[in-house]
Amino acid sequence: MYDIFFLHLAKKNMSIPQLGLSMSITDNDGSPLYAGVGQREHMTSFDSALTKHTITIIITDEEAGKVTVNLKKGNKTSEVELVTYKMSITDDKTNETNYYEVTRDTLLLKEIKEKSVSRFTFLGIEWFKRQITKLPAISYEPLKTTIEYFEVSRYRTLRENYLAYSLKKGTTVAHLVAGQLPEKTFLDSKNENFFCVIDNSDGQRFIGDIKYREKFIKTIPNVEIQVIKRNKSVKEFELDKSGKVNKIVYL
Repeated sequence: MYDIFFLHLAKKNMSIPQLGLSMSITDNDGSPLYAGVGQREHMTSFDSALTKHTITIIITDEEAGKVTVNLKKGNKTSEVELVTYKMSITDDKTNETNYYEVTRDTLLLKEIKEKSVSRFTFLGIEWFKRQITKLPAISYEPLKTTIEYFEVSRYRTLRENYLAYSLKKGTTVAHLVAGQLPEKTFLDSKNENFFCVIDNSDGQRFIGDIKYREKFIKTIPNVEIQVIKRNKSVKEFELDKSGKVNKIVYL
């Protein structure tokens, strides 16, 4: 069985609602607010500054570059290139927008298969057999609309060196992840899709971006993730005996 090392992705081709509150004080001579001096119908208005803000993350269908995922089996290491896609993050308070790259195809290591194939068959005999490895992949794509929206504020996991948001719709579960996630996160998943953030600093720049916006907003914001549908996604990688990808099958 292959082991996966997402911790060492090699980058290629980088290019509380608004409240308007008021207070009415009657002529109570003992009011501590006025040191015993009664003031009738004294009105004070103030802005509580508790507007609920939103951080918006958009995972686009625009290709940005590639990353290499290392697969190891025994002493053999295989490299699989995954396309990365442009991802933006902004919020409605600072209006600052930053851009990252993210993977959208997830390798199903538990379903990898070794298979013997031949170049052609003649008189019932298979000629020039060769050993190949079939590595299935899955991805999350919107089914009914071009863009799907997920409110993920309640589904965040933040640790010292990684961040994960869970995107849940019915029985479908996907994850937007960044940083040094435990390896078992991928190996123990049950065919769940992962969007992995690539930012040339092991995900820490993206995590710092999220923390900065939350600190500046000064209250727990809504976090919305938008996923834009792609025209095609990977169904399967075919690796030769040396571990080189020689064929990609698309949906």
